[in-house]
Amino acid sequence: MKKRFFSCVVMVTLMVFLSVGSVFAADEAGKNFISNKVGVGYQGMVAGSFLNGISVRGWIGDRVGLEGSAFLGRADLQAGSTDIKGDLWQIEAKAMYALVVRNYSKFYAGGKIGYGQVDGSVPGDKFDNKGFWTPGVFVGAEWSFPQLPEVGFNFDVGYSGMIYDNNDLKINIDGVNATFGIHYYF
Repeated sequence: MKKRFFSCVVMVTLMVFLSVGSVFAADEAGKNFISNKVGVGYQGMVAGSFLNGISVRGWIGDRVGLEGSAFLGRADLQAGSTDIKGDLWQIEAKAMYALVVRNYSKFYAGGKIGYGQVDGSVPGDKFDNKGFWTPGVFVGAEWSFPQLPEVGFNFDVGYSGMIYDNNDLKINIDGVNATFGIHYYF
């Protein structure tokens, strides 16, 4: 109970900082730095475990964004009453809508869906390619520096659920999560 409460407090605090930062960003005449551009780069996810990934992110006009990511890492698993680690890969698609747009920043909200598989073993048993789905929602911000507008930094905080068919295996990547990344826009 305390852990879930602490996670909610952290998520609300981060959302406040993200929204305040984007509201006070400079509002100069001109269009947003990444409108109608596509960027590629690194995307990391903290969801109980830490996953590294690559990402393609694009903005259609100033307000609508799409992102596709592929993650790889080790995840905390629970098989019955045994805690173990497993190898995990996940692909994820995001749709974003920018609520606040400035020349060098955006504050956005969106939805996502991910699919992944996990491999691992417990004493006396091995499991391979156990698939799962992770639908979720998030809020985030993306910004760059005026001297380097083609490089975008992003940070998202959200909630992901978990859908899978194996009742004996618990994958600990659902709940409150955060992603952060850096993309070079072309």
